Amino acid sequence: MRPESMSRAFSTLLLSILVITVGINAHSQDPLEGSSSGSRTSLSSGTTESSRRPTVRTASVVRTVTITKVVRVTPTTGTLAVAAEPKATVLVEPIRGGEGQEGTIPSNERIFIFNDLKPGRYRVAAELAGYEPAEKQISVVSNRPSSVTLNLRPITYNVTINTNVASGEVRYVTEGESPRFAQIQAGKSVLPNLRAGKYDLDIRSGEVGYQTLLASLTLPGNTTFKVELKKLLSTKTLFPIWSTLDDWDAPADWHVASRKLLTNGPGIAVPRDESYRYYADFQLVSDVNMVNGVAASFVVHYVDAKNYYLIQLTGEKADEPYMLRGFAVVNGVSQRLGTIPIEGFADTLKANQFFKVSIKVTGNNISVSLSDKQGEFLPLGVLSDANRNFPIGAVGIAARGNEQNEIGRFLVCTPECAKE
Repeated sequence: MRPESMSRAFSTLLLSILVITVGINAHSQDPLEGSSSGSRTSLSSGTTESSRRPTVRTASVVRTVTITKVVRVTPTTGTLAVAAEPKATVLVEPIRGGEGQEGTIPSNERIFIFNDLKPGRYRVAAELAGYEPAEKQISVVSNRPSSVTLNLRPITYNVTINTNVASGEVRYVTEGESPRFAQIQAGKSVLPNLRAGKYDLDIRSGEVGYQTLLASLTLPGNTTFKVELKKLLSTKTLFPIWSTLDDWDAPADWHVASRKLLTNGPGIAVPRDESYRYYADFQLVSDVNMVNGVAASFVVHYVDAKNYYLIQLTGEKADEPYMLRGFAVVNGVSQRLGTIPIEGFADTLKANQFFKVSIKVTGNNISVSLSDKQGEFLPLGVLSDANRNFPIGAVGIAARGNEQNEIGRFLVCTPECAKE
């Protein structure tokens, strides 16, 4: 071989850095701790899943090297580019023994390059906190660059939450990520593939009458939890004096005057106090003046502005005069429960005179009555919801369209009011 050729062969060869596609695993979902609404309590008890700290086996002799942007090969050595997650520690060591090399991928890089490796078979390994370690074997050939990709899989946990409610939803989130959701089915919810860290969540019942539980959990740690959602049931008697509407969620156009509530235009008014928002079986007795002769309306088992029962007594100026009408409003869509003619009570329901109405709810049956001159309640009929959409909720006053009414006495008792 000519001298100048040998000189070129043994000189250092500068090559571009190898571009290696790194398989990046998607981040898994978030973990839990627990507490009730308003405060946040740590969840505890259950099966503990010990954290796994990946360990990379090292050779008896390991030399730490720094990363280089230059691939350097010679006629007697090769080079190896290792692709992995940023900040991962990587190791190469000869299979048949010898000195190994170790380095750390910088935070803004995905490749570490080992230069001047003797030809042969090497074990290549990588580790990173929160990930399963990975390793492969690769052959290094003299005078040639080699490459390998190590896919580090995140360590994840499945969290199981057992509750006292049959259905509902668990919402959970960790810092820097969007909220995630898991359903409660048959009293159980599983949050899959959660990475290590702290998670905030709230656990919501699919049944009305249970308080939302705010919670948090930290992983690694317990992965099975039992939580109890507090049952809310209203038993207090509701009897507003109508001096103000400060304690009610009510339309802006409604107001109080002379110890009466004046409704003017569409809307719903319900008590703000949580102790009056969860009635099951009860009786409502109210004095009503149908001012413009359109209708008098009430809501029972009110859950929110899109979910409730609407009970309506119509007057002579209604689209359907002198009817008892019932509706189940589900997700904002009105479904008629029934219509009962009540022409026989036309004199009682005249505009600009007060009448007394009783609405009694037992299970999924809503019984409506009007009082005669002697104070005895005469039944108008029973409205039933076969689907049992709303087993519990608030009791309030409603108006549809251009209804204008005066509400005097408004009395809610459980399970019924004492006879006068």
